[in-house]
Amino acid sequence: MALGDFLFPNVELKLVVAHSFEADVEAAKDILSKEFSESAARVRLSKGDQQRLGLKDGGHASVKSKIGEIVLAAYGDEKVAEGIAVIPYGPWALALIEIPKDESPPQLHGISVTVTRSSDEITPLDALFESP
Repeated sequence: MALGDFLFPNVELKLVVAHSFEADVEAAKDILSKEFSESAARVRLSKGDQQRLGLKDGGHASVKSKIGEIVLAAYGDEKVAEGIAVIPYGPWALALIEIPKDESPPQLHGISVTVTRSSDEITPLDALFESP
């Protein structure tokens, strides 16, 4: 963690997991491709939340839930409301949500997460499948 990471606060947000046309197309082509990783390993934030975190587009942010923690590329988006973090449905989002043991669908919105500016590398796809 770099010294600059301590100058910006943690921001408590609600996670929304949503389909992304770009990520869905790249997954259909090759889920192990660099293009898929670049389109799915990202979090969209409101411009205000992005500014509070001291992030520029493409800067790295740690996103932590009670289930897990990942590092993603962060982007400001005028269409995202303050207090919301949007991650495309895929392996990175699944690392943050609880998967029910029965056959009910997982909760994909309203999940409490803490977002922090990070100097760490984006969590690689293969790390998401490692056993704890």
